[in-house]
Amino acid sequence: MAFETPSLPELIARTSADLEGSNAMRRSDAAVLARAHAAAVYGLYQFLGWQFLQHRPDTCDEEHLAKHAADRNVPRKQATHATGYVAMTGNVGAVINVGVRLERAGVLYEVVQGATLTAGAAAVGIQAVEAGAAGNQPAGAELQLISPVLGVEPKATVDADGLHGGTDLEPLEDWRARVVQAFERVPHGGNADDYVVWALEQPGVTRAWTKRHWVGPGTVAVFVVNDEADPITLTTPQCAEVKAAMESLRPVTADLYVLTPELVPVHYQLSVTPDTPAVKAAVEQSLKALHERNSELGGRLLRTHIAEAISGSRGEQDHELLSPAADVVPQPHQLLVYGGVTWM
Repeated sequence: MAFETPSLPELIARTSADLEGSNAMRRSDAAVLARAHAAAVYGLYQFLGWQFLQHRPDTCDEEHLAKHAADRNVPRKQATHATGYVAMTGNVGAVINVGVRLERAGVLYEVVQGATLTAGAAAVGIQAVEAGAAGNQPAGAELQLISPVLGVEPKATVDADGLHGGTDLEPLEDWRARVVQAFERVPHGGNADDYVVWALEQPGVTRAWTKRHWVGPGTVAVFVVNDEADPITLTTPQCAEVKAAMESLRPVTADLYVLTPELVPVHYQLSVTPDTPAVKAAVEQSLKALHERNSELGGRLLRTHIAEAISGSRGEQDHELLSPAADVVPQPHQLLVYGGVTWM
């Protein structure tokens, strides 16, 4: 039977009854003493209740979660710096030294690989000064020099690979989920679950899947995505970084491939009754939620589940689903994502 913590009024009444029962004078300090004593005891009960919660990683606070994480060797993923290359132009022979700073939308970058302009241009390696996802930039983004550099144009353009690799400190609840998983899944020397755990330990990886015998016996493919990025797929250099980190963890007999899924948008054609903006918005939200629930690498999307999601939308009374006309079956390396709705 579970222990129930007495409420403060119950403790006051209990202590008052004890004091009044042994005190001949009804008009005394008994009531005051009862309240003071009960408040102190109640605080102890609250402390014991809090202390009980700290014994489990799924209910403890952040400080004790760190202790549970240390027991299972699951450190919190720290924020990382975005890196990449920018194209800079100017006079032939102009030098761009390490430490030169650039800026875009309030985010500072620093040159970590200097260059000398040949033919009036050069690729310069830079890194975000502050760690975090804010440092990521798409290809073609323009950065501005903070201070002029002799013979160098003030603008720099991000190359085709973009500035990538910047991640924020792992959210507390994501970290907690990994710690709980570490308690639930004991390492088994390199089974499918182990590869997923190793992948999720790497910055910028929020989901992972393992495929055995990917290109033959002895080969393992780990597919990874980052749901906090747009797009969620990782670049080739990022996959290489994840693979390098996992190489020291995997069994020596395995040949490891770290890949990113091919995203396959699922586009919907349908009509709803009543045909109102509110109902349409509710249906779109339900379809997005369906993809989040069924988001499994190579996982089939059942047409009956699509119809169920639409029917469960707030305000929907009836609908006609024209597309997809059947279950959507992806390839083993593909991930189905929400692709929007065309309203008929």
